[in-house]
Amino acid sequence: MKNTLTVENVYFSYGKKQILNNVSFTATNGIIALLGNNGAGKTTLMNILTGLKSTKHGKVTLNDSNLLDTKQYPIQSVGYLPQNFDIYNNVTGYDFLSYVYDLKKIKESNKKKYILKIVDKFNLESVIHQKVGKYSGGYKRRLGIAQAVLGQPPLIIIDEPTVGLDPEQRIEFRSLLSEISRDSITLISTHIIEDVELFSDKILVLKDKCISFNGSVEEMISLSSPEINVTETSRELLSQLSKKVTIIEEKRLNNDLVKVKFIKSDEVKGNNMNKEITLENAYVYLQKK
Repeated sequence: MKNTLTVENVYFSYGKKQILNNVSFTATNGIIALLGNNGAGKTTLMNILTGLKSTKHGKVTLNDSNLLDTKQYPIQSVGYLPQNFDIYNNVTGYDFLSYVYDLKKIKESNKKKYILKIVDKFNLESVIHQKVGKYSGGYKRRLGIAQAVLGQPPLIIIDEPTVGLDPEQRIEFRSLLSEISRDSITLISTHIIEDVELFSDKILVLKDKCISFNGSVEEMISLSSPEINVTETSRELLSQLSKKVTIIEEKRLNNDLVKVKFIKSDEVKGNNMNKEITLENAYVYLQKK
C-alpha cells in the first residue's frame, strides 16, 4: 500500500523563540533522511509528527488523517524510536513488546504468534525473554525498531538509527530499514552522512527554521558539485589558502601534500572534479554557502 505524509506550513515557537517557520514537504513509502545542524529543529519536527508536541499552525496529514487535528493521537499509525531509547531494565523484551502491542490495540487473532514473528524478523530470539538491562547496544536498538514497526504503521520515525552500533551492526540495521521502508514512510534523522548516502530515497535539510533542500542524493551532489573546486597544496600553504576560501574537506596525501576541496572563488583556482564530490561535501556546501 502506498502511504503519503503531507506537512504544510508548520510553525513552532518556544515563547518568542521561533524554531520552525513554514515547514512543508510531502513523502511517500521509502527512506527519507532528515538532516540539519544541531539546533536546526529536527527533534522538534519529529516530536510534532509523533504527537509529543502540538502546534496550532500548519497541517500534517498521514493518508486521510490530520495528525494535528484529532482528539486522540492515532498511536497505531506511527512508530517511533527516539535516540535515547530508555525502558525499565527489569522488563523482558517480550513483555515490553506485549505492552506496546496492547497500547496500539493491534487487531491480530494470535498475539503471541504475531509477536514471535516480529522477534524472528529482528533476530531477537536469543534475548527476548531476558531483562532489557542485560541487552547489548545492538540488541536494544533491534528491540527499539521492533516495537516501532509493531502493527505495520504507515509512518515510522527513527532518531539516529545507527547510533552506538559497530560497523557490522550498522550494515545489518540499514538492511532492516530498507526492508521496512517498502511498505511504510520511514523518516530518519541522522548525523552519519554515510548512512544517508547508502540507502536514502530522499533527503530533507532543515536550515534557518525551514526546509532548504528537498530531493535525492544525486540531486544534492549535482546541485553543489559545480560550486566545489579541488586543489593540491602544501601543508605550509594551507593556512594561507584557508584565509581566502571556505574549505569543505582536507585530505593528507603525504607528509607535505594536502588535497583540499573548497567553495569556488575568483581568488583561487582549482580543478572542478565533480566525480570526487561526496554527499558529505555537498551537505557542508549547502550549510556554508
